[in-house]
Amino acid sequence: MFKTFFKVGLPLALCWATGVAAELAPEPIPSVATLPKTYPDTWLFAHDANFHSLIAGKVVIVDVAADSQEVKGMIDAAQMATFAESKHQPVLFVAESFYARNTRGERTDVVTVYDKSSLKVIDEILLPNTNRGQTVTNKNAMQLIDDDKFLLIYGFTPAQSIIVIDTKTREVVNDVSIAGCALAFPVGQRGFMSLCSNGAMLSVQLDEKGQEISRKQHEPFFNVDQDPLFDKAVFDDTTAYFISYQGKIQPIDISGEEPKVLPGWSLVNEAEQGDNWRPGGWQISALDKQGHLYVVMHENGYDGSHKFGGETIWKFDVKSQTKVAQLSLKDNAFSIEVTHSKTPYLAVTNVNMGLDVYSVEGKFQRYINVSDTAMPIILHAGKH
Repeated sequence: MFKTFFKVGLPLALCWATGVAAELAPEPIPSVATLPKTYPDTWLFAHDANFHSLIAGKVVIVDVAADSQEVKGMIDAAQMATFAESKHQPVLFVAESFYARNTRGERTDVVTVYDKSSLKVIDEILLPNTNRGQTVTNKNAMQLIDDDKFLLIYGFTPAQSIIVIDTKTREVVNDVSIAGCALAFPVGQRGFMSLCSNGAMLSVQLDEKGQEISRKQHEPFFNVDQDPLFDKAVFDDTTAYFISYQGKIQPIDISGEEPKVLPGWSLVNEAEQGDNWRPGGWQISALDKQGHLYVVMHENGYDGSHKFGGETIWKFDVKSQTKVAQLSLKDNAFSIEVTHSKTPYLAVTNVNMGLDVYSVEGKFQRYINVSDTAMPIILHAGKH
């Protein structure tokens, strides 16, 4: 009797007091849901870095089109983890670090492989050099290339490298030095480029076994002192779009084996420059399937305001290089992402680290409380 009472609580106790018998059907145990192997295109991954306790971060799977049951599942992502979703295999990859005494002791770096349907751990890939770069959420700290055959992970000890993993054999096959450069931006079928500290870029091509077959140190193409680039580019099938602190767009052709710097253009006109409109935040931009670029902007910017987010999102047509809309927000934006669904949605991490969902015309749709420290990151967004 006491066991039943404490399970169902006060309502059943009141029924007994009035002499009415009530029974609840027992819940099936275990009760485990599964997800589809191919996720709907209104789902995104929100990375909760958990700044209050970095050893307990997670990646949350969210349906931004849903009015209820928006959270579909979550996986662990410990200690400044990085994350990638495979489009060609039914798996998710999380690169993470562990210490023998939680916050101290011997360190172990692994790539944890999760099944997309059950969200169960199905494998671990040991990174033997313990050199995974521990950074705040950055898409280009971990990338898949060559139809997801190779997983690239940014290494930092502080020697900089790109760790190459064969996702079929789940083995580390290379560790490519990128001294003086950082991150991995996909180039061509089986290559990557990295941004370098002198305003240049390094590009590397791999063979079918993940071994380096060519590299090129390119000339500097931006000034790191006067107008540096954000390191969070967005991509379509042929072009990477980088944004500078002062609001210039620098496109780079990534369709061939060597990246090519294309003519740049400005997000801000002369009047807007006078009001010091600048981009800012963390993941400051997103690109939809129609070629619209969304950028978080703030007024009265200055050197050092590039992390402050913004009160509006400006929408540009990248072909005509013109602003086509200015979207007002309920709260200051920190990071953004856009779905590639038939009806696209714009997801915004606000300054309270919750997710505000808008239409791409700027109409507020819903708020999703993922956690205290969420950032929308990777979507079902095409080739890159």
